[in-house]
Amino acid sequence: MNAVAGQTDEKILAIVRERGSMLLDELLSCLPEATWSQIFTSVDELSRQGAICLRRQGCDYELRASSPSTPGLAESTITPSTARNDRFPDAA
Repeated sequence: MNAVAGQTDEKILAIVRERGSMLLDELLSCLPEATWSQIFTSVDELSRQGAICLRRQGCDYELRASSPSTPGLAESTITPSTARNDRFPDAA
């Protein structure tokens, strides 16, 4: 991770924690110095790490800070390969 990405991650976490929850479009307006791509990449990484939770809200996404009691949330993510094997055990 480079310094700009790290700073963007930190800013996003601070904003989401301060507000509790917000839409992705709202986050974009809070960080005019960052590109859409930088924000999307940081949100994706933070979500995969379990630092934030994403929930679809119509045509947008709601961001929430993960609760401290759920560290490692990303570790329980179902990958496409395991999901397929669960549904179709003979397809492995």
